[in-house]
Amino acid sequence: MNTVIAPQKRKIDQGPSGVLVIDKPEGWTSHDVVARVRRILHTRKVGHTGTLDPLGTGVLPVCVGDATKVAGYAQTADKVYRVTMQLGTATDTQDSTGTVTASHPLTPGVDWEARARAALDDVVGDQWQTPPMYAAVKVDGEALYKKARRGETVERKARPITIFEICDVQVALPDVTFTMHCTKGTYVRTVASDIGETLGVGAHMTALNRLASGPIRIEDAITLEDLAQAVDEERLADILHTEDHLLTDQPVVQVSEFTAGRMVQGIAPHVSEVRFTDGQGGRPAGTIAPATLCRVYGEQRGFFALAETQSDPVHPVRIRRIIKLPGQSN
Repeated sequence: MNTVIAPQKRKIDQGPSGVLVIDKPEGWTSHDVVARVRRILHTRKVGHTGTLDPLGTGVLPVCVGDATKVAGYAQTADKVYRVTMQLGTATDTQDSTGTVTASHPLTPGVDWEARARAALDDVVGDQWQTPPMYAAVKVDGEALYKKARRGETVERKARPITIFEICDVQVALPDVTFTMHCTKGTYVRTVASDIGETLGVGAHMTALNRLASGPIRIEDAITLEDLAQAVDEERLADILHTEDHLLTDQPVVQVSEFTAGRMVQGIAPHVSEVRFTDGQGGRPAGTIAPATLCRVYGEQRGFFALAETQSDPVHPVRIRRIIKLPGQSN
């Protein structure tokens, strides 16, 4: 007699889920940090929200569990950096990890501080930036830095960026230190290199500290050592933020549990089923432009999906991503 084995239901991952704000140490790649977090938490479901150069330190949001489904949307956040560049020397990587390609002493009697401050003022605003050869961005399926290490130089497409502000400038020649607020995808070392070219003496970045990524600030960050200690002491819940932590500046769509269940099945909610709030204390939101990313919350299940507003008056939002199903870890 044949034995019939009933199919097993897909096991729901009960591992940790949420966002860790790591203070990345200098010399580590973003992937190094992810690998370390995986070992500490004993889980494979870990990812970061955007590459930070090995030279860089500071805010590196790391998503764990269900929060990895949010990582791609969080990469669009603006960034704030504290930067130091050195005038008079250019390198092939545009930072201090590279090989010196040119050196130009700062001519005595020239007001280099005034010239540097003016050059910094001039780079504020909308512009097109060409990625450096030593970059993780891929061309023809391969990271640029791999081509650069073989001595290759390939054409790169310029990309639009915006530098919103440069402030807190300090000059101690040949070093110039400043704080920069910019859009995602901005290569800060390229900004330093471009300023060096503008001044005619070359420059390269010697220090980079990410102070903020969207709503996340350096004050929220913990070290990898802090994380390991928290796990050993069973205090992970104290430092693991909720899955929507990186999107707290996005509007909120609130729905009933009945509507949440229908949305999980792919059914867009009717206008009568949704309530928009600003996400800051539950105040009713004002006019929200079409194509705005929103967080979606059910009455009981909390944050469970991402949706995008649309101009359809009957169905004002469309579902972008289901983050959690009923019964999944919080």
